[in-house]
Amino acid sequence: MDIKQMTYFVEVVEHGGMTKASKHLYIAQPTISKAIKDLESELAMPLFDRSKRQLVLTDAGEVFYQKCKEILNLFNDLPKEINSLLGLETGHISIGLSAVMNMNQFIEILGEFHQRYPNVTYNLVENGGKMIESQLVNDEIDIGITTLPVDQAIFNSIPLYQEELRLVTHRNHALATRDSVNMKDLINEDFILFNEDFYLNDKIIEATKNAGYIPNTVSKISQWNFIENLLNAHLGISILPENIVKMLDSHFCNIPIDDKSMSWELGVVWKKDKYLSYATRQWIEFMSERL
Repeated sequence: MDIKQMTYFVEVVEHGGMTKASKHLYIAQPTISKAIKDLESELAMPLFDRSKRQLVLTDAGEVFYQKCKEILNLFNDLPKEINSLLGLETGHISIGLSAVMNMNQFIEILGEFHQRYPNVTYNLVENGGKMIESQLVNDEIDIGITTLPVDQAIFNSIPLYQEELRLVTHRNHALATRDSVNMKDLINEDFILFNEDFYLNDKIIEATKNAGYIPNTVSKISQWNFIENLLNAHLGISILPENIVKMLDSHFCNIPIDDKSMSWELGVVWKKDKYLSYATRQWIEFMSERL
């Protein structure tokens, strides 16, 4: 069965017969009659009770009529729905967010976008960069905001911003008065790091190995505000991006690290050959302009 057959059937029901339906559709009556017979043959049951003088639907015909109306309404509304998407009147975006980014800044930009496009909805998932990449590969999210570079054979990406990584200590720590440090200065320190899902963990460990040691890690976590609590409890030191450092309170000191590797770049990432909705593409452009 197809849309044309359903249209003929609904017209016959609503005009009370094939004659009036054919006139309304400007189609020969035998064409409509054949379409109805083909439907009944395919469904293996009659749609009209032909024992009556007037056109009467069978029970199956009544059910089929209601379903046909639903299908035709959806079919007729499809162009409007597509135009709504292209006009960004509606849409949905699933975004994976790095847990090591300034979420307040992101939410502020999201709020601006929402004011412009109030019918777009969002699914926000916070994770480490490695998990975000896995979610992208498995089509669990549309785009991710995570550490660059990424595997260019798998992902497309647009850079957003670069920032320095800073040593963060409690203000009473022995290193708190230093103007700068290098990685060798931290050989005897206890480190509070993000867990293995985060590329920041890999970067810090690689830098310490290049300085001749493996860091003594006292805790691994997944939320930067937990690091703040652990620093406040004097459990050790940490290394965090500048944007996160700016959000810490006055109990902490941040110190430049004399090491060129102690910087990173965040960007928007999505899987190659994946279709991005109009809403998603507009969001990427909007965010790129503001970060």
